[in-house]
Amino acid sequence: MTPAQARDLKAEIEVVSRESQAVVAGLDPAAMTKRPASGGWGVAEILQHLILTADAMIPLIDGALQDLELAGRRSTARAGLGVMGWLLVKALEPPPRMKSKTSKPFEPVAFGDPLTLVGSLLEKNARLLALIDRAEGLATTTVKVASPFNASVKYTVYAAFRITLAHARRHLWQARALRRDS
Repeated sequence: MTPAQARDLKAEIEVVSRESQAVVAGLDPAAMTKRPASGGWGVAEILQHLILTADAMIPLIDGALQDLELAGRRSTARAGLGVMGWLLVKALEPPPRMKSKTSKPFEPVAFGDPLTLVGSLLEKNARLLALIDRAEGLATTTVKVASPFNASVKYTVYAAFRITLAHARRHLWQARALRRDS
């Protein structure tokens, strides 16, 4: 992954972090947990889903980076998404083109005080920023990780970063729509 790609990913994470803070600004716990009348998740559940997803993706990316570091696999070439990565990034970018259900491990669960969720998500984003720093200059397209949503789906480490961010943008778009409609 090139320095320019790392900078772009970091900028995307900063936008996701700012957006996650903006989407909860001025909300009390009741407003955060309120589900839309049409069904679906409330803002707090969306944030919890993003946290659960990050909790699954971070160790996968970390392990792949460890493998690359141990093998000394460096590259100055631009990292690519690969076919599967490209398809997933394209499908996940907001606005959603189709509705899909998540798998059981990524369904929002009891989360205590909903006002703490954005802080937890920001912590996950800080971990992703550190992983991006490690990934810069590594051959991130030479090793694949299995999707935590479906183990038969594999994509490059670079794609894992992009998929994680597209997924976050999709759900933050959903949270913004909830705020507009309420």
